[in-house]
Amino acid sequence: LSFSHIHLNTVIFLAVPPNANKSYIWYHGALSRLEAETLLTLCKESSYLVRNSQTCRCDYSLSLRSCKGFMHMKFTQSADGRYVLGENSPPFSTIPEVIHYYTTHKLPIRGAEHMSLLYPVIVQTL
Repeated sequence: LSFSHIHLNTVIFLAVPPNANKSYIWYHGALSRLEAETLLTLCKESSYLVRNSQTCRCDYSLSLRSCKGFMHMKFTQSADGRYVLGENSPPFSTIPEVIHYYTTHKLPIRGAEHMSLLYPVIVQTL
């Protein structure tokens, strides 16, 4: 991962696939689960962000605000390098493809079947 900071806002580059640096407004880097929930507290249902997993820096998690509170789902990477959200999503080549798909499709996650990813929580500096 490479990081670039701009004076007014923070832009974080997530290399997915490798060698393809591009910024994603929903990627928050090394944010803890508690910090993600704090950010999502101020947001409406279907707000989301992607962060580094706390259990392994090379993995990523999706944090989501639902009507019942917060949900945290891990992106798993299959043997062929494709990403899956939870256990029932189709495989995708990159995490941005997963995010893009679920902006127009319902999530395959129990408790969030009625939801799509509608409102990205944008990375900002204070």
